[in-house]
Amino acid sequence: MIERTCDWIIEVTGGTWAGNAADRHRMIRGVSTDTRQLEPNQLYVPLCGERFDGHRFIDDAIERGAAAALWSQDRPVPENREIPFILVPEPLLAMQQLAARYREESGVKVVAVTGSNGKTTTKDLIATVLSVKYHVHKTKGNLNNHIGVPLTLLSMPEQTETAVVEMGMNHAGEIEVLSRIARPDVAVITNIGESHLEHLGSREGIAKAKLEIKEGLKENGPLIFDGDEPLLRQFLKEDHHPQIRVGWGEESDESPVDVQIEGVRGMRFRSRKYQTEYYLPLMGRHNVKNSLLAVEVGRYLGMAESEIQEGLAAVKLTGMRLELKQAANGMKIIDDSYNASPTSMRAALDLLSELEPGLKKWALLGDMREIGPEEKMYHTDLGVYAVKKGIDRLYTLGERGKWIGEGAKSAVPVRPIVIDHFDTIEEASDRLNREGNGDILLLVKASRAVELDRVIKKLTEGE
Repeated sequence: MIERTCDWIIEVTGGTWAGNAADRHRMIRGVSTDTRQLEPNQLYVPLCGERFDGHRFIDDAIERGAAAALWSQDRPVPENREIPFILVPEPLLAMQQLAARYREESGVKVVAVTGSNGKTTTKDLIATVLSVKYHVHKTKGNLNNHIGVPLTLLSMPEQTETAVVEMGMNHAGEIEVLSRIARPDVAVITNIGESHLEHLGSREGIAKAKLEIKEGLKENGPLIFDGDEPLLRQFLKEDHHPQIRVGWGEESDESPVDVQIEGVRGMRFRSRKYQTEYYLPLMGRHNVKNSLLAVEVGRYLGMAESEIQEGLAAVKLTGMRLELKQAANGMKIIDDSYNASPTSMRAALDLLSELEPGLKKWALLGDMREIGPEEKMYHTDLGVYAVKKGIDRLYTLGERGKWIGEGAKSAVPVRPIVIDHFDTIEEASDRLNREGNGDILLLVKASRAVELDRVIKKLTEGE
C-alpha cells in the first residue's frame, strides 16, 4: 500500500497544512474512508454524500490510530487536534489526485477492465493468468467506481508489477474519470449489454460510455474487446490505439475453436490464432470468450503460452458468480445471484440447459434492475426464452420477476413446465427446500438487490 509523507500529500493535492511543522515528515501507510476498517498510521479521507458526512467520524479515526486526515477547507478545523490535517477543497478529489500520482510513480502496468457483463469474472481471469509471472494487485469485490478505483490503486503494495483494475459506471462521463486516474496500459471491454439503459437511453449510449476507457489509455496501449459487438467495431473505426478483437466469429483476431464442455468441472478449447489448448475450470460457454480476453492480455504483457495455460487452469472467481453449491436436501445449485441483465440471464439459462443432462432443470429468477423503460419487455422475453430452453420448473421472485412468469406462460413449452411466483425469500426457501432433491440442478439469478443469495444460504444450511 502507499507509503508517503504528509509533505508529499500536501504537494500532490495543493492542500493547506494544519499541524506541527515536524509532523510534515510523518509517514502515512495506506488510506481509508471508513473508520470501521481504518488501520493504524493510515490517512483518513472523510467522504460526504446525501446521507453521510465522514467529517463527523474524525474522533473515531483518531482513536483507531489515523496518522493524518484530509479535511474540507470549508469546515471548521477541530481545535484540539491530535493528528495533523491537510485542508483541501474536496477530500474525494484529493484522494483521486493521490491515486493518480501514486500510480504514476509506481511504474506498474495497469490493465483496466469494463463492460456491461463479465467485468469481475474477466478481472479475476486476467489477474490469475498474470500472477503466474508477475506480482499482481486487483480490484477487490466491487470497488470499481470513483471511490473504489482510487482506493484500489492506493492499496497497491510497493512490489506490484501489474494491477488489474475493474471500472464500473452508471452514467456517461464516469469511466473517463476513472481512466484518467488509472492511466491504463491495456484496456479490456467485455461486451455491451443492456445494464444502465435506464441512465444511458440506448445500447449506443452504453457503448460510448464504456469506450471512455480509452481516454486515459496510454498512446500505444491496446484495446482488447468483444469482436462480436458491431457497436464497438463501428465506434472504434477511427481510433488510433492498437485493437485486438476477441469473439466467436472468424473476423475477430482471436477465436475459440473445438470447445468441449466437461460438465460442472469446466471446459476445454483451442486458440484459433496459435492452436494452444486451454483448460478452464469454470462453467458457462460465455466464459470461454472472457478467458480469451485474459489470454490476449497475457500475450501482450510478454507471457508464454504455457504460462497462460497454467494461469487459466488455476482460476477461481469472486463469489456468487456461477458457483456450484449443494443444498442440504441434495439439490445442486448454480449460484449466479450477484447481478443480472438480459444478456447474462440468457447466458445462464444456456448453461443450465447444457449441464448435467441427467438432472431436472429448475430456475429461480428475479428482477433485472436499471434496464430502462423497456424493462417489462426484457423480463417477459426472458420468460419466453426460459421456456424455449426446456427447463422443468421456472420460479420467480420480485415485482419485475412476475413479468418473467407472464412471459413464460405465454410461450409454447417444449415439454410440460411448472411456473410459479414467490412473494418472499422465506416462501421461496421453504418450497425449494421441501421439494428439491439430488435429481435437480437449480439456477439462481437476479440483480443483487433482490437478495437471492439469502435463498441460497437457507438452502445450503437447510433452514
